[in-house]
Amino acid sequence: MNSTLVKIIVALVILGGLGYFLYNKSQDKNSSLNKAINTIPVTAQDYSEYTIVPEDELYAESAEANSILAELKLRFKTNFDSLAIDAKAAGAKLVFCWLTTEPYKKMNSNSKEFIKQLCSEKGIDFVDFVPLIINKKTEEITFMPKDGHFNKAGAKILADKMAEYVKKYSEVRSTKTYSDKPTILGDLDPNQKDNILDGGKNLPYKVTTNSQGLRMNYDLEAIKAKQRILIMGDSGFYFPFLDNDQTGTGQLQAMFPDKEILNAANWGYAIDDYWSQWKERLKFTEPDVVFLQASGEDIANQFFTHRLKFSRHKDMIKPTESEKRFYSTLK
Repeated sequence: MNSTLVKIIVALVILGGLGYFLYNKSQDKNSSLNKAINTIPVTAQDYSEYTIVPEDELYAESAEANSILAELKLRFKTNFDSLAIDAKAAGAKLVFCWLTTEPYKKMNSNSKEFIKQLCSEKGIDFVDFVPLIINKKTEEITFMPKDGHFNKAGAKILADKMAEYVKKYSEVRSTKTYSDKPTILGDLDPNQKDNILDGGKNLPYKVTTNSQGLRMNYDLEAIKAKQRILIMGDSGFYFPFLDNDQTGTGQLQAMFPDKEILNAANWGYAIDDYWSQWKERLKFTEPDVVFLQASGEDIANQFFTHRLKFSRHKDMIKPTESEKRFYSTLK
């Protein structure tokens, strides 16, 4: 056997042994090789083709709509139950605020009955703001015709109703405290001072946030000395187009200087955002009373195209196969 052939055989044996070693190491979940393989970045799926955000379509009289709506309701319930359980475990009183200017739409009435039932099952106050605003002219309480969000007068109506529950639960104190808290507690850019925005509607307003990322004019102390009222919701409780002191939460703060009113609401948020907000940040504020606001589209907002647009964790959103099938009917 010549020397060249011997070298080839030896090389093949070495390569075969190395391959066998690497294969076995890759099967060991604790091996450094396996960990290295599993930490290779995976390119995120591009969902930019999905541009339609359905609402009323989800409440159509069809088997496809009924099926996907049931899926979205289950998703809502799972997040709602988790938030309710955690708030109760922390000794905080949860108050659900139902708010819509179009109560008779099928989407809104259907959602209301579903969420009202969830609140009943959990022993949560369900506060209906609709009777307070339904007989008002829209231009008196909102920025219509430019925008449908509440103006200062509309925000005052909401603040007055919330004040009833602040008084009702004035003695409630949470039982959970944290010694190690994150620096940022809200989702807004911290340390904004009269930042002027207009939302593209030519309705300029000033936003002030504290150093903790909440729409407040002062910071929360590390050790709570006053009762804390946490406001969670979407743009309905964020109160766009109003300066801080004109918002519902700002007016509520003026009514109760002996309490701290925390506004953590934000545009487009939905129940999964409220749940992740709570877990990651808001529980560390140690709130005593929590006002959770929802509107008629909250169930529909669980559909993946809305979440891709507004979710706090957009990179974690991906459609289920049933959502994809339903989406194909929208085109």
